[in-house]
Amino acid sequence: MMISSSASKILIGIPLDANVSVDLLGWAIRVIARPGDSIIALHVIGAMENKNKRQSARKQQKQFRQVKSFVINIMGELVETCLSNEVNMEARVGASTSPGRGLVEEARNMGADYLIIGGAQRKRSNRSSAISHYCYTNVPQGCSFVMLRPTQQPNLPEFEHESSSSWSEKNLSTENSFSSEENESHVKLKRPSPRTVLGICEEDLDSGESSDSCGVAKSSVSGKPKSPFRLISSLFRPSFDWRVAKKKQKGKHQPMLKCYTYQQIATSTKSFHNDNLIGQGGYSEVYMGIIGDGSHIAVKRLAKDNNNATKEKEFLMELGIIGHVNHPNTAQLLGYCIENGLYLIFQLYPNGTLSSALHGQASNGLDWPTRYRIVLGIAKGLHYLHKCCKHRIIHRDIKASNVLLGPHNEPQISDFGLAKWLPSKWSHHAVIPIEGTFGYLAPEYFMHGIVDEKIDVYAFGILLLEILTGRRPVDATKQNLLLWARPLMESGNLRELADPNMKGSFDMEQLYRVALTASYCVRQSSIWRPSMTEVLQLLTYGQDSEVYRTYPPLGMKPDEGRNKIITLTTRIEDTCLQMFEKYL
Repeated sequence: MMISSSASKILIGIPLDANVSVDLLGWAIRVIARPGDSIIALHVIGAMENKNKRQSARKQQKQFRQVKSFVINIMGELVETCLSNEVNMEARVGASTSPGRGLVEEARNMGADYLIIGGAQRKRSNRSSAISHYCYTNVPQGCSFVMLRPTQQPNLPEFEHESSSSWSEKNLSTENSFSSEENESHVKLKRPSPRTVLGICEEDLDSGESSDSCGVAKSSVSGKPKSPFRLISSLFRPSFDWRVAKKKQKGKHQPMLKCYTYQQIATSTKSFHNDNLIGQGGYSEVYMGIIGDGSHIAVKRLAKDNNNATKEKEFLMELGIIGHVNHPNTAQLLGYCIENGLYLIFQLYPNGTLSSALHGQASNGLDWPTRYRIVLGIAKGLHYLHKCCKHRIIHRDIKASNVLLGPHNEPQISDFGLAKWLPSKWSHHAVIPIEGTFGYLAPEYFMHGIVDEKIDVYAFGILLLEILTGRRPVDATKQNLLLWARPLMESGNLRELADPNMKGSFDMEQLYRVALTASYCVRQSSIWRPSMTEVLQLLTYGQDSEVYRTYPPLGMKPDEGRNKIITLTTRIEDTCLQMFEKYL
């Protein structure tokens, strides 16, 4: 995410105490940060003694995984605060011979404008004082060091005051947000040290080696070191600029994500054996596996031969987005792994995808009541993503193969690889290149790259027709489902529209409501498509809904009954459909 050159970088050392960390970060967001600034929350794992190296390495490995999960979850507590204050936030984890050294070196690496830590708790005053003293005496030139006193942390445990303090105000902002009564902080400017930080990964921990340069690899590295923990940071870099975002409704509490080891997922998938391959996309592969407790999982990994940095970014974006999603009708992410590649671990759904249920050999087993429940479930899941999630999420790839079916065929929207976070103040966003699945692409997205909720609504309309008819959006003969369905919908011939596999066994009222909703969703102009809130009203109440009474289908009066659905007279232009067909 791009920020202006005037934006400040604020590095905050956080302890493994959720309450203390949240309060410390909250203080920095409210007092130090200005709109557009970036706050980097960093926890540095201090190296253990060199004796008992093997035991030390094992302990550090375990601790490292725990800290990863901690920083991922603590960020969720601060999303609302960041949004309301228009501040960007990242989270990082590192290791060093001492926490103080790690903080100072990372401040130097990233060119931090501020380095902030908390004061010492009484029971840990010696260790905390050593950290603060090291930071105070070694802070890089141009970086203001701030140590909060007890009065500046009203919600934190009591801290000991430093016996002495020095205060250099020449590089400290005196803007209104930094009030005089909150200026009792230690600030000192020093020349930088040549050492580097955050050059360590879990494999380095295995060796039990330590160095003054915080786990730098044995081979020499030129230029600015890149932290392998950028993966953790990326989880909290949404694709939109928080500077123009607003607070959203609070979502449900996010479950703790587990950081799996590579050994765990390799064992569960039999070293990613081809027999366990259950799905393959443009940049990822999905394998089924069984973990130690007997649970079935699906492991999604970035394809080994994929060296595209953009795809890696999309993979990380998927982790960042789905890690903040929690709804009965969205796929459940269990955890992740960043050893030897990038992996997402999901719960394995026994009934496969909606696509296989509709078009596979057992497609005749999907009766109408099940289809109708699936329709409502997908609509609720999309409504959550658009309106109820902490962030405004546009999925961009709603289709039958991205809907998983649970034990009782309850639908879960999956595959957030193309999903976009969109600021509340933005009406839409334009993207290049155009990605998605032909047959589901809205005209404005296909032709102009315009992204907003209405492209998901359009895709959902196509999906409704697919569920209703049992036909693919584009079949083997390249026939377009919408072109095929249009005359039947205009004539009101719903029985002919229904999937023959249902053998005429369906609720006509429900069938009508689904067809009516589809006709609204696939309108050419996005302005005239309903929101997902209105979609739920149409699916539930049909002609009795406020949407229908206010905006009846074009060419049909409200009292004409349920014989015709003529919304499609606001039809997709033939030229647009011809453009689709060129790419099939």
